[in-house]
Amino acid sequence: MDRDWKIYFTVVGFLVVLMIGFETNVWAKITNSSSGQAGIELNSNQYLNELEDTSTASSNKVKEFTVLNKKKSMDEVDFEIEKEEEDNGIVPKHIKIPAIDVDTDILNVGILDNGQMGVPDDTVNVGWFEPGTKPGNTGNAVMAGHVDSYQGAAVFFYLKDLKKGDEVTVTNKDGEKRTFVVQKLESYPTEKAPIEQIFGKTDNQNLNLITCTGTYNHDKQDHEKRLVVYTELKKEKEDFHVPKPTNVEVNGTFVTWHAVRKEEVIGYRVYESKDGETYNKVASIDSHERKTYSEPNASKYSYYVTSVDEDGNESDPSEKVNGKD
Repeated sequence: MDRDWKIYFTVVGFLVVLMIGFETNVWAKITNSSSGQAGIELNSNQYLNELEDTSTASSNKVKEFTVLNKKKSMDEVDFEIEKEEEDNGIVPKHIKIPAIDVDTDILNVGILDNGQMGVPDDTVNVGWFEPGTKPGNTGNAVMAGHVDSYQGAAVFFYLKDLKKGDEVTVTNKDGEKRTFVVQKLESYPTEKAPIEQIFGKTDNQNLNLITCTGTYNHDKQDHEKRLVVYTELKKEKEDFHVPKPTNVEVNGTFVTWHAVRKEEVIGYRVYESKDGETYNKVASIDSHERKTYSEPNASKYSYYVTSVDEDGNESDPSEKVNGKD
């Protein structure tokens, strides 16, 4: 479950030391010898209390659905349908960023049994903050990696070279993928990184990548800035086609057609032409009404009919007919 953004204030210390690298012996000081993971002391009781509060609030959240009002004019194509939130996230195990040749494993980092928060203890893997958002779910998923070490470039050394539109793909153990698209890059002074913006609540499905940037301060044994790459989940286009009406006919003063037997279709639009070339919409017919349009001079005009689904998508035109056929 995604956590309330407030819990992420505990990770400020994590961001400060995560990117320092191996230029100092700081890792030896914070390594948990029993687990082999590096860690930073956290207030685990406070974390668990906030987690319980978040769970209670989530269970009380009411899901509301808005359905199409059949009495509403179909000219108002603002069909607002709120779908129940689904768990679309994955537990990431691998990350690829083709633009900068990143192709490596992801380690889960979180709060250890001793109250510490684990961080990657090498420069080749990326750490995912596991207590937070799963990539693909609504919220800010966060991953971090080193920029360099005393040995040279680390996994996120070229993160600064990413551009808007570049893609980041994460994969779970079963090969299921989530692809994110870079939106922007921002750098912040180490002590002024916007924790809420990086880790906090959002209505989008984000993945934020963090590393160090700026000059390395030997006195403070840290880089002066943090680089954050903000990405959003890539939306796959659905291959959906609204069926068009069939058997359209003009009989005297009536235009008739057969209903489309699909639950998604909520109505029809009738188009009329006086010259057979320019067509204008003359009627909207709800799906529960008779599939008929009346016009005293229908025999003089040409017509076609379209179907409309609950999301406002319109089908291709039906076969064009006129009263002289």
